[in-house]
Amino acid sequence: MEKLRKLISLCMIVRNEEQQLPRCLKSVQGIVDEIIIVDTGSSDRTIEVAEQFGAIVVRAEWEQDFAKARNVGLARAQGEWVLFLDADEMLDAATGSQLRVEADHEASGLFLQIWNVVGSSDDERGGTVHPVLRLFRNDPHIRFEGRIHEQIAASILRRWPEAVFRLTDAKIFHYGYRHDIVLEKNKLQRNMELLERAVLEEPNNVFHRYNLGVEFLRAGMPEKALEAFRFVKKQEGFGQLSYAHLVLKYEVRSLLSLHRWAESVDAATKGTAQFADYPDMHHYHSLSLAQNGQLRQAVHAAEKALQLGAAPPQYHTEDGIGTYRTSYMLGRLKEAQLDTQGVIRAYIASLRQHSSLMPPLYRLCRYLRIAGEADRLAAILAAQLACHNEEAVLKVADVIAESGCEQAAIEWVNWHAAQHSDEQRRRLEAWFERIGGVGDEEKGQKTERGLLRDQGQEQEQEQEQEPVQTPIGTSGLFSEMCLRADWHLERLQRSNKAVTALRLLLPCEEGWGPRR
Repeated sequence: MEKLRKLISLCMIVRNEEQQLPRCLKSVQGIVDEIIIVDTGSSDRTIEVAEQFGAIVVRAEWEQDFAKARNVGLARAQGEWVLFLDADEMLDAATGSQLRVEADHEASGLFLQIWNVVGSSDDERGGTVHPVLRLFRNDPHIRFEGRIHEQIAASILRRWPEAVFRLTDAKIFHYGYRHDIVLEKNKLQRNMELLERAVLEEPNNVFHRYNLGVEFLRAGMPEKALEAFRFVKKQEGFGQLSYAHLVLKYEVRSLLSLHRWAESVDAATKGTAQFADYPDMHHYHSLSLAQNGQLRQAVHAAEKALQLGAAPPQYHTEDGIGTYRTSYMLGRLKEAQLDTQGVIRAYIASLRQHSSLMPPLYRLCRYLRIAGEADRLAAILAAQLACHNEEAVLKVADVIAESGCEQAAIEWVNWHAAQHSDEQRRRLEAWFERIGGVGDEEKGQKTERGLLRDQGQEQEQEQEQEPVQTPIGTSGLFSEMCLRADWHLERLQRSNKAVTALRLLLPCEEGWGPRR
């Protein structure tokens, strides 16, 4: 009887991953032909879970070397191709199935798109995106190299100098950089210890230095991160490194963290010259210019990033740069310039690019209210935003009301109620009862719903005293950082002057996330 063909072998290394492993293994069902798991000393139910999915489990001692552990699994693989994943990853259901088709093409390896999810939920937005070689032809001469951040490409190229690599649209979602998982696994300390050992063993290995810089930056040690990135920059052949664009971007981010604004502008200017088609570099160039007080130039840099759009697939990028995050930042710049039409355009663009993100809507409402143009708000939103169900209509209405524009919220709901059926209109009208039905006599009055609206707080603002307390909002939308941002905005608009440097925080850094 002819032996069944094994096209793809999944190879993994795990330890104490009973919580994460089922999600990963479910995602490869019907895509891989065998699963080989190297367990490096689990004390929970990891092995039992793996065997329930039909995996071949190989027990191996952990020797502080990821490549060595991965190669134990490679030695057992029988498939024509090897796919490698970690337990905190999963194949995207919509794109993962294409791997079996891609694996039949003439290529030595396939790049998949890694989406590093950093939020508190499993929403794939809000992280970083980059291509990584994750599927390659099985051959006994091909093995992983590197104690940490192990690589396979060099081994493939030694085996086949004319190797061809293909870029696919298949996605892998990686949840290992979520804050709760990083803390639970103590990944930062583990990674830095392994990288520092690797640097001692290979002091001139620029890849180890680069990865150490990334860990330093993630750990809130920008001075050490900057030192590592600048070491890599000085090495011969730096421009040919596949991650050179990241070194330059992280150098700028390190300088921003250190508040070395002028240096960050200089580094970002050079970075945009070297990688002119990389929107992330233009985005951080804009941020650096803004922090250095060069608002007009910052606007031009942000507009360049938006013109480029999402990064080409060969780059490591951050979700939303070139689209909704850059539009949001441009809105903040336009606030600093007191450019009302620019504010409207930028925040509406951000909402269109990522409709579930509330900070752009909140800031637009606040800006127009403080500028004395809240009466235009409902008409602007009705013309620019499409809400196809009452849930979306009411979510927007809540934000409008909580921004101190309750009359605009009522007009917004009334406008949509007129467009819906009787049943939908009744559900929308129930919203008025929930907020207490603001009447004509209350138009223009200040809301006390978790905002800086009462007289005492406004007097504090007049005394230039930045708020530090966190308000209790009815929706959980507001945060301490949100208050500080509002204080800067109101101070700016009252004085009718531009500030030297306006703190431009991204939505996630303001303590806001997508509202569901």
